[in-house]
Amino acid sequence: MASRSGKKGAGQSERPARLIDVAHRAEVSRATAARVLGGYGFVGGETRERVLAAARELNYSANVVARAMRAGRTQTIGVVVADISNSFFSHATRAIIDTAAKAGYQTLVLNTDDDLAKEIDAVRVLVEKRVDGLIVVPSSPTRYDHLVQEGELAKPLVLLDRRVEELHVPVVCTDDRGGARAAVELFLARGHTRIGLLVATAAARGGPQAPQPDDAVSTVHERVAGALEAIDARRARQPAIRYCRSTIEEAREGALALLTHKTPATAILATNEEMTFGVLAACDELGLAVGKDVSLVSFDDTPWSRAIAPAISVVRRPVYELGHAAASALIREIRGEGRSGEILLPVELIDRRSVAKHAKRAR
Repeated sequence: MASRSGKKGAGQSERPARLIDVAHRAEVSRATAARVLGGYGFVGGETRERVLAAARELNYSANVVARAMRAGRTQTIGVVVADISNSFFSHATRAIIDTAAKAGYQTLVLNTDDDLAKEIDAVRVLVEKRVDGLIVVPSSPTRYDHLVQEGELAKPLVLLDRRVEELHVPVVCTDDRGGARAAVELFLARGHTRIGLLVATAAARGGPQAPQPDDAVSTVHERVAGALEAIDARRARQPAIRYCRSTIEEAREGALALLTHKTPATAILATNEEMTFGVLAACDELGLAVGKDVSLVSFDDTPWSRAIAPAISVVRRPVYELGHAAASALIREIRGEGRSGEILLPVELIDRRSVAKHAKRAR
């Protein structure tokens, strides 16, 4: 008869304990042991303690992946993010992880550097790992075939921060158009007529460029459109625009182009933190003072934007709430509790000290 002591004799294998071993040790049926260790059904208190004690003694560890495969769920979600080093995406991702954990889900995060090929590969990896659903920051406004299999979504899907044309899935984003419009209205109200837009987009190639790239993502279109709406409403001079990849060096080059033009910009809207750093670097190089010679508004309220002098005026987006809303929408999709439409969160213009009344500056 097999020993139930749990000790290994000479020549016995060192295999991990199985559910049947726990059942034998606790002197219960396999089904009873499964109910206790799986956390379902009713089992008396004394029997439950006996099973748990046996599991501890045998160092039993349930095969969570195998159990999830049988149930058709892995209790994991996949997140495909454009640039985890960017404070906006890192903060939103933290919210997704927190929200998912409270609902009993683990989170796998992959970074794409806003590159479509990397995004396609990331989605493939996560689907192969059998995640229950995906949150994706899309790098293309039109390409989505990697998110679809045989005419259906590969997994329940929520898009974060950006829309994809003709892909009708829940989208969680912020009112970037309204935020850009409010920023430019502030410039105009302070007397600025030579306004520059420094726009971050992975679609820019070969350094800062003036025309908008054809494959720019939806946030680029929304922010530029909002700025132009404010300009057109006041019949003001059209803004100078430079599109740059999200690097400080390219942003610096773009800002220098705006600030050294024959009609240099006196106010600049920077669409992310790298663009803002680029403006600060260019102003330092040219000996210009932000908040005096050059007015500046940045998208996103990072901690450093309040700490430097002068404090930077920002379009504050509710970043944590954005991630929370995306995770919540995806979990509802996974559980079949109803599909969300587009969730558009409001933004807020925070007027600090970096936007001054316009005064002619020496050339």
